Amino acid sequence: MSATSPHPRQKPGVLSNRKIASAPAAAEPAPESADWAGPQLYATLRLLAVPAVFVLSLIVFKLHPGKIGLYGFALVFGILLLVQLRKGPEPLLALVVIYYPLSKLYPVLIAPGVNGTNLLELFLIAVWVTLAFKNKRKLFHSLPFTRLIGVWFFLSVIAIFTAIYNIGLHPFFWNYLLSVRGFFDQFIIFFLVVNLIQDKNMARRLIVYMMFSAAVVFLYGIQEWWFTRGASSIEKSRLLGPIGQPNEFAAQTIYALAPLLAYGAYYFPRWKSLRMAPIVLIGLKVLLAAFSRGAYLAFALELITLSFVKSKKFFVLVLLVVGSIYFFIPSLVPNSMKARVEQTYQDREAGSTIDKSADSRFLLWNAAIEMTKESPIFGKGFDQFHSLVPNYVPGFYEGSTGDATDNQNMFLYTASNMGLPSLITLLLIIGALALRGWSLYRNSTVDIDRIIGLGGITLVAGLIGVNMFGTHIIDTAVDVYFWIYIAIIAHLIGPKKTAVSAPQPHAKQR
Repeated sequence: MSATSPHPRQKPGVLSNRKIASAPAAAEPAPESADWAGPQLYATLRLLAVPAVFVLSLIVFKLHPGKIGLYGFALVFGILLLVQLRKGPEPLLALVVIYYPLSKLYPVLIAPGVNGTNLLELFLIAVWVTLAFKNKRKLFHSLPFTRLIGVWFFLSVIAIFTAIYNIGLHPFFWNYLLSVRGFFDQFIIFFLVVNLIQDKNMARRLIVYMMFSAAVVFLYGIQEWWFTRGASSIEKSRLLGPIGQPNEFAAQTIYALAPLLAYGAYYFPRWKSLRMAPIVLIGLKVLLAAFSRGAYLAFALELITLSFVKSKKFFVLVLLVVGSIYFFIPSLVPNSMKARVEQTYQDREAGSTIDKSADSRFLLWNAAIEMTKESPIFGKGFDQFHSLVPNYVPGFYEGSTGDATDNQNMFLYTASNMGLPSLITLLLIIGALALRGWSLYRNSTVDIDRIIGLGGITLVAGLIGVNMFGTHIIDTAVDVYFWIYIAIIAHLIGPKKTAVSAPQPHAKQR
């Protein structure tokens, strides 16, 4: 039998062992998820540790380096960042994740109207355009969520023209320009991040950077709590956080907790589930000290949703633990939390059944509903609620309804200011995040992808809860985790690769 003839036991059309041995063995490509947590992750984390340690040192030791010290550090860190950018845009994206939640605490004012967020966005745009030109690919990629968010952007622009039509160009320009800038900053960040993520592995690493950023934010909060814990009242002891407002800080904490909770629940009951436990416990302490009743409800929704999606057994276990504490060991419930919740019914005016803060929300919600009924398609115009609310709340005066700069409900805010089509689009974005997170959790075979999917569902539950009593999808410093999470999931359920692959050499033709 000749060497080229098939082996007697070998199926026709298959080469013999001798032939395979003599041919060069082609390396089987590794799965795309195999090296997502490789050297690139640790290199970027080491880079992020530089500003994180610097910021925490300033906070803990009460240092005041002055402008020379701050800008000197910024220069040194900028050089380190430029060196890392030779490998790709990942360090810059990681910097977005860690800086934006702290951007109000450290605005890095360069000139009037120019600050750290402006410079960072310009840097992102420059890198985005450069990479697109270098790799000869489109600036915008068609990925899940991008069209839907583009529609919400378009409807928001229409709301601006509605406001200009109602009050005039000059009054709008002088009174609402900063609000417009802050609101549309969300779209800028989302589209830059979603188009700068190069592949699924980079998307996976971004969730780790988000957890790292959450740890920094929580440590800042716990340091603030150390100095406010002895205050004479709940209002004086509420944490402001890097945002500078307790309810917004609580919303930021709710968004930040989602992937951490998902990590712990996914690996439960293995010991691996305890890796993030210290960060979660610090985050819960910070959330408790923010004294936001809406955030308490949002966390309860996160916990219930997370446990229900995880498994029926885990859901029953969580209910048993929570129920046992509430009914049999109520002493484990923090007294400060009890006092804050009891304020709803104790600190009230004559003739009211709830406290002034909660009661005012009903007045504001009713005003928003009436505005929506009058202008269901276009709304009253971008951010017009505050100027119009006196017409809908009899006896209104500044401060009589608490913080009436908005209606304390994101969904009614959207409907009254931008119309029902805008509200429907926002709900579709939130619903799409929940459905695609569910699909990723159920169908993926990669642990980190399933954790991210579970975290997406958890984030949606917390987002709905916290935005029922506030407007927390209008400021990028508060909701940057939400937008980056959408960008991450868009890549994990989208095309296998976004970046252009290196050209392969052509086989020689005989």
